[in-house]
Amino acid sequence: MDAVVDQFSRNTLMSIAEACAAAIACARTVSRGESVRLVESAGRILAETFVACMASPPFTQSAMDGYALVAASGMSEGTRLKIVDRVPAGRSGRRLSAGEAARIFTGAPMPEGADAVVMQEHVERDDTSIVLTRRMTAGDNVRHQGEDIEPLEPLLKPGIRLDPRHVAMLAAQGEETVAVRSRLRIAVFSTGDELQDVGAMLRGAAVYDSNRPMLLSLIGQAGHDAIDGGRAADSRSEIAERLQMLSERSDLVISTGGASVGEEDHSLAALRHAGGSGRVLKIALKPAKPAIVGRIGPAAYLGLPGNPVASLVSWLILGQAMVGALQGRLHRPHIGYPLPIAAGFARRPGRTEFVPARLVSNKGQEVRAEIIGKGGAAQLRPLALADGLAEIAAECEDLRPGDLIRFHPFSGAFQG
Repeated sequence: MDAVVDQFSRNTLMSIAEACAAAIACARTVSRGESVRLVESAGRILAETFVACMASPPFTQSAMDGYALVAASGMSEGTRLKIVDRVPAGRSGRRLSAGEAARIFTGAPMPEGADAVVMQEHVERDDTSIVLTRRMTAGDNVRHQGEDIEPLEPLLKPGIRLDPRHVAMLAAQGEETVAVRSRLRIAVFSTGDELQDVGAMLRGAAVYDSNRPMLLSLIGQAGHDAIDGGRAADSRSEIAERLQMLSERSDLVISTGGASVGEEDHSLAALRHAGGSGRVLKIALKPAKPAIVGRIGPAAYLGLPGNPVASLVSWLILGQAMVGALQGRLHRPHIGYPLPIAAGFARRPGRTEFVPARLVSNKGQEVRAEIIGKGGAAQLRPLALADGLAEIAAECEDLRPGDLIRFHPFSGAFQG
């Protein structure tokens, strides 16, 4: 791992893609698995290839409410057909011959001999017969057996995050349970002499710890097992002890604070003191320029900055890259949606910047992204008012109204 990370050790800032590669190199796929009920599998990671055991549709069926008939090489408008049967879904009908029709409903099996279905809107009917009001050809409004899925066809690969679409497809195959990877165990602890737990009395220059509750919530919301690792003082030995303890029962250990290289930044030294290995990443990213990636015992390690917005951005970029690797998924960075900004925004080029933004639109105008606040890694109010994060490319200078940014909605970014 160190050899992979060492390639990023240089004075210049690394790109986000390079930082993600360094983070991924520290994560080893967790092989634990379990079987869960299909209806409880949404959000879980598929553990094995799923191969179709049956065709879908399982039989040739009507795609419409209408009348099954024998169209053969074609049947012209005005043709009269005798109604000889009624075929609801779940029941088979009698064989049809030329000149006959059967009332049929969506999903019902096609009668033997029938090769087309005319929609009920395209006939005129009396008590015993129908007259076509349009031309029909064989195959019209028919779902053929196996046209969606053939037996033994590979359908899903390991590493896919299951959602209701996959649940529907597996249910149509008759699956009651599904093999998934066990939930990741992700521990979070905070570092800093100035921090105090929520609910305690603030004294002196103390501040409440907002990072740990935020990260634990994000981890739980993404479907992982969140482990509250508490707080550690700004002490190499205390942080090292916490790292050792949490690594024994976690797949990923996250600390917040002390991720840079200042006198009071002890996380990297503590990681090495505890027997782990890692390196500070200096990323062309604002906020969240510094971060630490590494390993300790069986666990991956991620050291996040102490400011809350920087901590959030680091989690969404580096943390989710590591989580994907731990789950055996290919890394697919969030691309975001191109949107014009509503107002100008002053900035220096050089680092990709993420800032809180909300969606706005005036009557008759396109949707725009409105950047909230002036930026800042410690400001929580703009974050709470935002619909997502605006990503501003590193090369961009001051932005003018209408300039394009990439918008990352929180609704998708927090899935992990």
